[in-house]
Amino acid sequence: MPAQLPLIPIIHINTSRRDELVSTTLQKIYYQPIGYHRNAKKLLEASLKAGYDFSLNEMYDWLERQAVHQIHKPRPRYIPRASFCSITTPNKVHQADVLYMPYDKVGRVTYLFCLNVVDVASRFKASVPIGAYSVKDREGILTSKTIARAIEKIYDDPECPLVWPETFLTDRGPEFRGDCEKLMREHGVKIQKAKSKRTMGIVERYNRTLIDKLFPSQDASDLLTLHLNKISRVWLKNLAIVVEYINNSNTDQLGISPVDAIEKEEVFAKPSYPRDGSIGFDEEKLSGDILVRYLLYPSDWRPVLYWLEEVPFGLIDNDDYILKRPERSFVQEELMIIPYDTELPPHIACIVP
Repeated sequence: MPAQLPLIPIIHINTSRRDELVSTTLQKIYYQPIGYHRNAKKLLEASLKAGYDFSLNEMYDWLERQAVHQIHKPRPRYIPRASFCSITTPNKVHQADVLYMPYDKVGRVTYLFCLNVVDVASRFKASVPIGAYSVKDREGILTSKTIARAIEKIYDDPECPLVWPETFLTDRGPEFRGDCEKLMREHGVKIQKAKSKRTMGIVERYNRTLIDKLFPSQDASDLLTLHLNKISRVWLKNLAIVVEYINNSNTDQLGISPVDAIEKEEVFAKPSYPRDGSIGFDEEKLSGDILVRYLLYPSDWRPVLYWLEEVPFGLIDNDDYILKRPERSFVQEELMIIPYDTELPPHIACIVP
């Protein structure tokens, strides 16, 4: 008669009681003054010190459902943006911005600003200093009429390869309205307003380059002439030299200089940061029936939960009817998908309205 193996007792584990034990215990560990652990590994170490033998997966699952943990998650290290690499034709799209500069006085005119225009495809740059006879009202100098005159100086200059583009991209500043918009319409140029500074990334980067190149020599001159009580003229004198140097220097994205690129029919640029998958309108769309938090600027996740289809919309009066449009655009890295069983902290969850 064949030998029989001993029967192994079957232990029935009540998973609901186990989950309840994990939740109750971790609430006591996490929601204490020295708690609020940033990740599942730290929470696991704290639970082991307290004498509990929970798994790392249990730590992770519980922590991801905590509202406090969600809103204090670190922002993604890199958030991809829609690239301008699809614009390959020079003088098709230009970005423009105004850079505040130190006072430089030449004769009776004091120069306070610099209008910067960059061709998106070729990265060719042009800059025009803006000055005034009186500097009592600095903001009053920066008008749409002043900007319109500066733009004409760039596009009417026969030695400048920049010509009137199809699209002129600016921020929402009042200096780019009024006379500036009128001038663009006269030349058949579409003026487009950026939703955020990130959309103006190319000209904003040029602004920083000018600051890095012009301000040190300006400061050096000011230090040498402090006792003379004179206003320096250094950045104004060096502006044309620096712009020419930048335009003749090779760029990482193009592999050639803007001077060479502006002469080509098509220019292909590499993105600043590679990303797997599509960005912008070609990006995979999320379902509208999920809960999300969105990333506030610069680094915090919004405490309020939204259905994706509501994130965040504003009502815009368009004369005859009301339009519902996004107040800002998002990429998926700026949206945190929230599980439906997200838990509030115990002292908040127990409050009865």
